[in-house]
Amino acid sequence: MFGYITPFMPELRVRDKELYQAYYCGLCRALGKYGLTSRLTLTYDATFAAVLLSAVTGKEPHFSLRGCAAHPVRGRIPTVDPDEVSDFCAGVCVLLAKYKLLDDAGDGRPIRKAAIPVIKRGIKRAEKKYPEAAAVLSEGLARLSAIESASDPDPDKAPMLFGELLGKLLSSYPGLDESSKPLLTELGCKLGCYVYAADAWDDREEDKKRKSYNMFLLSGLGEDKDACAAMLDMYINSAVLAYDLLDLKLNKPLLDNIMYMGLGCRASEALQGKNEKKDPEDTPEPCDDEPRGEEEKDK
Repeated sequence: MFGYITPFMPELRVRDKELYQAYYCGLCRALGKYGLTSRLTLTYDATFAAVLLSAVTGKEPHFSLRGCAAHPVRGRIPTVDPDEVSDFCAGVCVLLAKYKLLDDAGDGRPIRKAAIPVIKRGIKRAEKKYPEAAAVLSEGLARLSAIESASDPDPDKAPMLFGELLGKLLSSYPGLDESSKPLLTELGCKLGCYVYAADAWDDREEDKKRKSYNMFLLSGLGEDKDACAAMLDMYINSAVLAYDLLDLKLNKPLLDNIMYMGLGCRASEALQGKNEKKDPEDTPEPCDDEPRGEEEKDK
C-alpha cells in the first residue's frame, strides 16, 4: 500500500522538486540508523509524512550536500539532515514494512515473510523508540486482518479502518502540540482510506488469481470504475478539507501540489491501470551513502 501520495511533477516548481528530493534522500539517510537494509522500506508516502510533519511543527530542515553511492554520476545534491521528524518517519517505514510483508505472506506470497529477519534489527529499534506507533499498528492491523479474513463484502469497512490507523499513526509523532492532533488525525484518516481503496483497485486482478481479499471483488464492484472513482474523489476531497484547516509553517507550495494535484493524478493512474514506474527524471532516487560511522550498533 505504498506510492499513492506523490507530487504532480509537471506542475512542481524546480525549487520544490529539489526540496522533495532533499526530504526523500534525507529519509533514506535516517533509515540507515535502523540498519542499512532498512533503506529498502523507503516510500513516497513516508516522504510526504516527513514534509507534512515538518510543516505542522515548524521544524526547519537543515541541508547538507551529499553524494549517493548508488548514483555516483549525479554528484552531490542538497539533502535534509536526519532530525526528529525524519527519524520518526523512518521508524514508521520499518514498522509498516513488517506488517506489509506479513500481509503479503498471508496473500499467498510466503517468500515475503522470509524478508522480515533482514530488517529485524530496525524493527526492534523502531518498536523500542516509538512504542505508541508500534501499538497503533499492531492493534489496527490486527482488526484489519480480521475483516479481511472474514471476507467482509462491505466496501467501506476496510478503508475506514486503515484510515483510522493511519490517522492515529500520523498524530502519534511525539513533537506535536495537542491543538494540531485532531486535524492531522482526520487528514491521515481520509488519506488512509484513499490509499487503501486505490491499492485495492490496482490489485484486483492479482487478488482474484490468488483468491485474496479484495473489497471491490467481494462487493461486486470489481468492474465498476465509476464507483471506485466516486469513492476516491470523496476521500481526496475530505482529506483536502482537513488539510486546508492546518496551520502550515513551511513547505506549503510543495504540500499544495501534492494535495491539490498529486492525489487526483495518482487516483486517475490507478483507475486507468497505469501502475508502471514513473520517468526517472521526474521522480526522486533513493540514496545509499550513509557513513558507516553514523550507524549505532545494537547492544
